[in-house]
Amino acid sequence: MVVLTETQKNILKVLVDLYEKKGRKSMVKSKEVARILNKDEGTVRNVIMMLKNMGLVESRTGPAGGYVPTLKAYEVLGAPTTYTHLGYGYMIVYKRDGIKRLPAIRMEIINLFKPEKPRALTRVGGDISIIEVNDKVRVESGPAGKLIVEGRVGKINPQGNEVLIDIDKLVIIPDELVGRVATRSLFTVKWNMSVREVAKSLYERKIRGAPVVDETNKVIGFITTTDISMIVGTGGDLDSPISKFMRRNVFTINEHETIIEAMKLMDVYGVGRLLVIDNAGNPVGIVTRTDILRFILSLQTTH
Repeated sequence: MVVLTETQKNILKVLVDLYEKKGRKSMVKSKEVARILNKDEGTVRNVIMMLKNMGLVESRTGPAGGYVPTLKAYEVLGAPTTYTHLGYGYMIVYKRDGIKRLPAIRMEIINLFKPEKPRALTRVGGDISIIEVNDKVRVESGPAGKLIVEGRVGKINPQGNEVLIDIDKLVIIPDELVGRVATRSLFTVKWNMSVREVAKSLYERKIRGAPVVDETNKVIGFITTTDISMIVGTGGDLDSPISKFMRRNVFTINEHETIIEAMKLMDVYGVGRLLVIDNAGNPVGIVTRTDILRFILSLQTTH
């Protein structure tokens, strides 16, 4: 049972109230919670990170980021919910006319250590009538999508809103922090370095990208070997400053986020790397798809 301090409970309650007022359509900012409680935003942010570690809050970094409560938060506070809010779990049903998504409320794995094919008994919310036997489905568990199940629907129990899935694939992603997986030796390039100089530097260090910084070492952009290949292929001036060609959108993730969140952000933004920042917003490293894959594969190593 989760036991909250009075401060934690007050901050969580305000976060839930704000999320409901927004119609569950946008994330809540820490400054919004701080303003209502008349508290320091840094203090509020630290408490929210504690709530996240308890599985009560989900977060996303960036300008459109913020926080949303999980189903567990509603249960701890005794608040009513229809299981349809973001950040808990989903069943994705693949139909001929497109993808349908239903909230996944609970899932139990059956026959995992037996000769028979493993199955997943999943209780879902919403209109279960759209699901048919043999439909291809995917279930992502909450609060952070650590368990992913893919398979075909074997049986349906309309009365209990339950679906029995014959599992084809089961993936468990470790709940590891980005800061422990990221490359900490952060290499940056100056804004006024030429394309030619940057290409040489990336080649010598055998890396595929680096943040671009200004005179004060503030990150103002990002450049990759793919960008440089495009410059060469289109006949760009290799002696021009790299700032002329750099990507100005720098996608970041906090070092205290999980690698699951990093994978989600890479997928959303269509990038292979994220700049890792600390709580003050200072860059402390880079995490790539390769870093995450290397970490996951290392768990299989026997000693």
